[in-house]
Amino acid sequence: MKKTAVPIAVYNADGTHNKAGDITEFVEFQMTIRNHSEQIDFAVTDLGARDLYLGHDWLKHHNPVINWNTGTVIFGCCQCVKNPFPLPDTDPDNRWDEELEDSDTILTVNMEEEAEIRAVHHTNDLAAAAHAEKSMKTFEEMVPPDYRSFHDLFSKENFDELPERKPWDHTIELVPNAKSTLDCKIYPLNRNKQEQLDKFLDENLKSGQIRESKSPFASPFFFVKKKDSLLHPVQDYRKLNEMTIKNRYLLPLISELIDKLQGAKYFTKLNVRWGYNNIRIKEDNEEKAAF
Repeated sequence: MKKTAVPIAVYNADGTHNKAGDITEFVEFQMTIRNHSEQIDFAVTDLGARDLYLGHDWLKHHNPVINWNTGTVIFGCCQCVKNPFPLPDTDPDNRWDEELEDSDTILTVNMEEEAEIRAVHHTNDLAAAAHAEKSMKTFEEMVPPDYRSFHDLFSKENFDELPERKPWDHTIELVPNAKSTLDCKIYPLNRNKQEQLDKFLDENLKSGQIRESKSPFASPFFFVKKKDSLLHPVQDYRKLNEMTIKNRYLLPLISELIDKLQGAKYFTKLNVRWGYNNIRIKEDNEEKAAF
């Protein structure tokens, strides 16, 4: 570890200071990626679940061939042996001596909470790319003749209304001494996703599926891309789940289920439109599900 000449302020994407504080140290080490090896300096800070970021300048200089499907990197364009990646100063101790200008900022994003969501995004993006190459089937091609008369049961028009109150309406029971409020951060949305969010809110407000709320609870909202390339809205209820009493109902053993299915020839797969929306939240519990 070596000290920087002056501390370097680090800001998060929302403009707040990073919880790890200013960058005051950097480290030199030999980095090897497959058949590529070089000595490189890294500034030291808290990146959450990530070990390091190489950055745009490094990628631009080396111009590697990246296969996003396989997660592999091939170096075929850089000239590191003939023309090593230049450092700002020949003296590594003075590497960080250059003063920051007023417009200079260092941005970092804490990836810990987003890691799982980003993994889902990546998987669904790959599925969408593969699905795009397939031709879309018509209703007649997908549904056997004997079942086509039930088409109206699965139509969007018949779905756009709240189900009736039932004894099994979903109850959100909080643990003893749970907080009476729940705050959340807002996931950034690009223009396309913001338009889809506005459309989602307008349609569901008109149909009565949702209503405006002043609830002390709030959970964040984002989109994931399905394999048909459509954006699917998702409410992130992970923080709310941490406050709820868990249902410890034991699930059946997979090994026993497989044994019971031995020799079976026909299997049923049900894809219910907006499955969870077919069960209402119990009355007086709705405010906990606000988003």
